[in-house]
Amino acid sequence: MIIRSRSPVRISFAGGGTDVPPYPEQKGGCVLSATINKYAYSTLESRGDGEIHIHSADFLKSLSFRNAEDMTYNSELDLLKAVIKRMNPSIGMNIFMRCDVPPKSGLGSSAAAFSAMIGLFNHMKMERKMTDYEVAELAYTLERDELKVGRGRQDQYATVFGGINFIEFGRDWVRVNPLRIKKDHMLELEKHLVLAYIKPRHGTSNNIIDDQTRRYLSGDASTVEGFDRAKEVAVEMRYALLRGDLMRFGELLNEGWEAKKKFSPMISSRHIDDIYEMARRNGALGGKITGAGGSGFFLFFCEPNREHILSESLENHGLRPMTFTFDMDGLQTWDVSEYQEISKKFPVSS
Repeated sequence: MIIRSRSPVRISFAGGGTDVPPYPEQKGGCVLSATINKYAYSTLESRGDGEIHIHSADFLKSLSFRNAEDMTYNSELDLLKAVIKRMNPSIGMNIFMRCDVPPKSGLGSSAAAFSAMIGLFNHMKMERKMTDYEVAELAYTLERDELKVGRGRQDQYATVFGGINFIEFGRDWVRVNPLRIKKDHMLELEKHLVLAYIKPRHGTSNNIIDDQTRRYLSGDASTVEGFDRAKEVAVEMRYALLRGDLMRFGELLNEGWEAKKKFSPMISSRHIDDIYEMARRNGALGGKITGAGGSGFFLFFCEPNREHILSESLENHGLRPMTFTFDMDGLQTWDVSEYQEISKKFPVSS
């Protein structure tokens, strides 16, 4: 038996941070995001000896265990271990994981990896399979409670559902609202976006989230104002997309970035500010860091027919533009049992 899965990473447009407690419990949060055709891939191959072998291409790490009970968390492929321990498989298996984007890039790759892994086990269920909401919530719970990392819920729900979504967060509830955007408007949006990689984030996103949460809880006026405005921008941007008003979308991307920088001084830096100012001079109406901040990927919305100018300018400043299209399918799983002979020639792990 061989099962594969893939789950897309996401680009966030507005509202990021308002999904992080305690804001959604107190005021209700919302984010606008889209998944793109860059994926976390996972493969499960059954084995007859009951052992569990896991391999990550991204971290160049392979581990072997007699069973799930032998697994302990020690910062070595803990993400894969967490899913296996929770799903408690009754068979031996080889697990292989890789992702199209680097770790700590601000595109929600860890949530995509969690959902891809959960998708493998959910695919095997003969009776009641988990719903998309249940898969997303399990991915969130494992990352937050089991591994003590991650704070917000947007990444897990974005990757599982796929597409362009306005996602709302309250006290113990989440609502995913797919945007019914005209195909012409969606293609136009895709054309005008430029995504560029700066460098990996030093440390974890938790450092930034801890700081902005502390500031919010202390009542820091600038931080509270930033959160409230970020939520407003997400709502306004939703309606701009539904109207097909993409120039307003670009302006709101800029307003959202200015609001996000008020969360914490760790979100931006002189280097990031310089990149943003250069991008604005070369055709960007607006832009933002796609994750918690500090580094990773920069997303820009360009004036018509200036995407190539901005991309060239970004390359000249040491960034790596990355082409993409929207993914509308979210988490996908499939059987490849007919290729078992090929798999034996090219095994998942030793």
